[in-house]
Amino acid sequence: MKCCRRSILAATVVLGAAGFPLAPARALDLESVLREVSGANPSLAARRSMVDAARARIGPAGAWPAPMLELGAINVPAGGGFDSDPMTMKMIGLSQRLPVSGRAGLARRAAGESFASEQAGGRAAEFAAWGMAWEAYADAYYAVELETLATRHLAILERFVQSARARYQSGRSPLADLLLAQAEPPRLLSDREGYAAEEAAALARLKQARGIPPSGPVESLAPLPAAPPLPPDPGVWVAAVQSSHPRLRGIEAQAGHYRLAARAARRSVWPDLEVRGSYGKRQTLAGGVSQDDMYSLTVGLALPVFAPQRELAEGAELEAMARASEADRHAAGLELEQEVTSAHAAAFAAQRSAALLQDSVLVIQQRALDASWAAYAAGTIDLFRLLESAHALYDENVALARTRQAGARAAARLVALTGRTDLLGVPLPRSEEKSR
Repeated sequence: MKCCRRSILAATVVLGAAGFPLAPARALDLESVLREVSGANPSLAARRSMVDAARARIGPAGAWPAPMLELGAINVPAGGGFDSDPMTMKMIGLSQRLPVSGRAGLARRAAGESFASEQAGGRAAEFAAWGMAWEAYADAYYAVELETLATRHLAILERFVQSARARYQSGRSPLADLLLAQAEPPRLLSDREGYAAEEAAALARLKQARGIPPSGPVESLAPLPAAPPLPPDPGVWVAAVQSSHPRLRGIEAQAGHYRLAARAARRSVWPDLEVRGSYGKRQTLAGGVSQDDMYSLTVGLALPVFAPQRELAEGAELEAMARASEADRHAAGLELEQEVTSAHAAAFAAQRSAALLQDSVLVIQQRALDASWAAYAAGTIDLFRLLESAHALYDENVALARTRQAGARAAARLVALTGRTDLLGVPLPRSEEKSR
């Protein structure tokens, strides 16, 4: 990562010196990332296609059976022509079965509920994609912060090395102090490489969420937006996962689909009305005798003699599945509330811990390092005590960054569950604002 950045910087300097116009590096912010996820995430695109497919099934679900058209000849003598028998006719007929039981309308409504379920599932998937992108953004951002902390601490350790070398050369400290100081920077280099690997992995996940290959353009990240302080009570977050939540709406719509499909199956035991009409064209007989054409109209009932047991069993099965979906809806509501409450508690605790670390612990540790440096310069403490104080300050800075990262991850979980980015200081995408 560091080598790649140096190569990019070198290329930029060369191109600028040659007079080529330089395109500024693209800087991402979290709001634009969420918009890109909504528009370009391939999984969400697949869900939208599934919603379109469910919408296309609504019309055909309630369609009547196709009419039957008949063409033929009736009562043609085996040994004669069309004019040898008065009953011979050329016939055209049309028949139509009419599902008067209302089964077609119920099937159409069931397909509409299935469409609503797919639509709600797509919205829930969008929430989850936002949460994944938010978490990846936070991980990448704090990995850069940790790299910066390691670089700053490395500069402090280099100062210690220079001081230990000067003291050794002047005979005021032993060789062991110089060697101890020289052993510390490589450890920081190892930490920094680990943070760089975290950054690369997080950026790859972020690009994936936006539908971009991991080998895409190098991008820099804007700071995470300052989220408003979380209230101790998670009530506003819990309210976002109640009856209007897309996951719950999807399960409710699925239960409605099963119930309507069960009613349609039971209606299948009702007889259908069948209307049939035909027109017969009769030829002039051999002696020149003309004949009237004939028509027929009939109305019949299709008796479902052999189907009732099968259709009733299917209706009972669908009704049981509807009850199972209603139970799933209750379980999902409890699970969502529990997960939101847990994520809020984690975010709130991280927020409080970060404030304590920044306002108290780091201030005291910085003072301790300043005092240790002064005591070391005066010769009242050894290098080991100075290094111990410097490492303690670095460790607390790392702990602060990790705590903030944990808070951002908990916030990402809240976004994945509720979709309420506005409660964290990030405006909702326009499509989501219109839906609320």
